[in-house]
Amino acid sequence: MKLFPGLFAALLIATPALAAEDDGPQQAAGFDIFGSSDADHFQVVKTGLSYYPDYESTQKYWGARLEHFLFSSDTGGSGHAERGFINLADSMGDWNYSGTVGTDGKTLLGAGSIFAQGMLDNANVRQEYFLNRDLVETPLGFNRGIYFTYFGGSYDIPLDERNTITALVGAQLFSGKNYRLVGRSNYIYVLDPDLGLSLQFRAKYFWDSQPREFDYFSPRWYMEGVPTIQMRRFYQRWQFLAAAGYGVRRNNGAAWEGAGLAQVSVISPRFGSNWVIDASFLYSNQPIAASYAYTYEQATISLIRRF
Repeated sequence: MKLFPGLFAALLIATPALAAEDDGPQQAAGFDIFGSSDADHFQVVKTGLSYYPDYESTQKYWGARLEHFLFSSDTGGSGHAERGFINLADSMGDWNYSGTVGTDGKTLLGAGSIFAQGMLDNANVRQEYFLNRDLVETPLGFNRGIYFTYFGGSYDIPLDERNTITALVGAQLFSGKNYRLVGRSNYIYVLDPDLGLSLQFRAKYFWDSQPREFDYFSPRWYMEGVPTIQMRRFYQRWQFLAAAGYGVRRNNGAAWEGAGLAQVSVISPRFGSNWVIDASFLYSNQPIAASYAYTYEQATISLIRRF
């Protein structure tokens, strides 16, 4: 899993040459891979193959995806699973929606969102509502089949040309008795529009009804605040983003600790290209599992080719 940064760097060098201009194709096929690793050496690799009989753009398509899910742990053994999904995206009036629904052979899985710009009596406000159901990615989550259902809404509220506030409120229902209430908010100040440079303060809080029920991180409450600097640049319609931040976090029964993150991503042009390419790398020391060793890395690469 330590090869993620090198893999990502190679992708940054190689992928811009793949973009080809062509408005004709309507079908598409894709490949994606996701990997994550934490301080407890719990590792996840997901590989997926997709086919889209109708792929007009990143905002209008439908198709199917097959996924191979592999996990390994020093303490929780290893295993694998196959999962299948139907993917779709379209619009309805002022609203755009996208989603994926499928199964691992045991329960219904998937994710979906619906969003619109210019609602709530303000042409610049964006609102989104989401629903996500998936496996809890810990050893007990895989071995016992522990799932979560996460739903809520988020809002992007521009205050002026340089200041924006985002807010998210949600609830997460876990297998067993625990449910979690979640609140997140970001304050964003655009320091230099030409450079795409912004200063941000990212805050998060959650509260669990049944603390420490299984092996995922679930104290009674958790809070963090992370000042972050971010740069978003475009080159020939490709988007490149880099962010880094360091702040503090705390949960009940523990002292204040440092909280850090680093993120890099690249996104290909969304329209007018036969290739759609996304890649990202994330590092954080936010707790994921019920452990005292907190580091988490994840990398994602997704390629879709229209034909």
